[in-house]
Amino acid sequence: MNGTAKKLFLVILLIIISVVMVACGGENDITENTTAGQDVGNTQQSNQPAEDTGQANYTGESTEITGIPSTIAAGSASSFAILPNNSLWAWGNNVRGRLGDGTTTNRNAPVHILDNVRSVSTAYDYTMAIRTDGALWAWGSNWAGRLGDGTTEDRLTPIWLMDNVAAVSSGVGHTIAIKTDGSVWGWGSNMGGHLGNGTNESSNTPTRSLMENAIAVATGSNHSAALDVNGVLWTWGTNDLGQLGNGTTEGSNIPIRIMDGVIALDAGGDHTAAITADGSLWVWGNNNYGQIGDGTNENRHIPVRIMENVIAVSVGGGGASMGRGHTFATTADGVLWGWGSNRGGQIGDGTTESRSTPVRIMEDVVVVSAGTAHSMAIRADGSLWVWGSNIAGRIGDGTTENRYSPVQTMDSVMLP
Repeated sequence: MNGTAKKLFLVILLIIISVVMVACGGENDITENTTAGQDVGNTQQSNQPAEDTGQANYTGESTEITGIPSTIAAGSASSFAILPNNSLWAWGNNVRGRLGDGTTTNRNAPVHILDNVRSVSTAYDYTMAIRTDGALWAWGSNWAGRLGDGTTEDRLTPIWLMDNVAAVSSGVGHTIAIKTDGSVWGWGSNMGGHLGNGTNESSNTPTRSLMENAIAVATGSNHSAALDVNGVLWTWGTNDLGQLGNGTTEGSNIPIRIMDGVIALDAGGDHTAAITADGSLWVWGNNNYGQIGDGTNENRHIPVRIMENVIAVSVGGGGASMGRGHTFATTADGVLWGWGSNRGGQIGDGTTESRSTPVRIMEDVVVVSAGTAHSMAIRADGSLWVWGSNIAGRIGDGTTENRYSPVQTMDSVMLP
């Protein structure tokens, strides 16, 4: 790894810590001397639900939230990338208009979608993008009202939804966004309470969650997670496989406090991951393909410590019913590690063998995005690499041939 790449990693790590650890003081409520793969157990008060209403409590000063942009996104069968000029490009499956190019034609090479984009999130068959002015735009399938425009009508091109958005995450049937004032908003399916507003009623327009002062958000198939300005991680929604991480399998339609001292998080399918201030990676939830990374296939209902010196994490999968679930972690030396389901080659180790412990994939990685059966990564030089299933051309190399190891598809993608 060259000197430039090392400097870039340090800058990204410092940005994450400075933004997230506003009031954490670099501390976390994880017990000392915990080895990799060992359950956390009850750690001080980190697994206790929020008092009374379950609303996330906040003790710091208010501040404008800007969010850390996501410049690549791997979905169920499509891919998105933002170039250095803030233009958004897409390729892969285009059923129900998820690419946003005005058609439903699959694309095996990148096509231009939208300009002035700073962050993108995609899921099963719809997409969300935040533009440089903070406006949120949506397109694709509108099942259960997950586009949030007050209808259930599919949109083949981007439509404006709301302003002053700092971050957004697309789930399978629901969407969660953070506004610049730290308020959390959700829309779409809510049968498992994954909008976090204290009800189980779905909504085709944005509804305010009980979560406040959030700075990062992630969504799985039917659960949600958010990080507040104090570094506290909160989860809500379906919990049948332990994906909330509170030691039970009981769902919640209000945010539950899970752990402190967190600087980054992600969720996908039915499992969740978090990085604490000391660089430890913790994972929990569904483990049917080894996506927890602890060497077993046992579901974990509380966070399990997996790796050290981690600066980025991405969780992929469409849920247990889709037979998917994999995880990536980037360590401080720029090495990308992957594990979990590998049926489409989405781990990128040259095989289709699922892995229950981390395996080394590639070096000089600064950003990674795990989809359902394919994955994407940006290297320190800005080049984009993609691998896994290539049905509908989601790799973007002009073919539909599966790729079991990373292949370069673009020369220069925007770094966060």
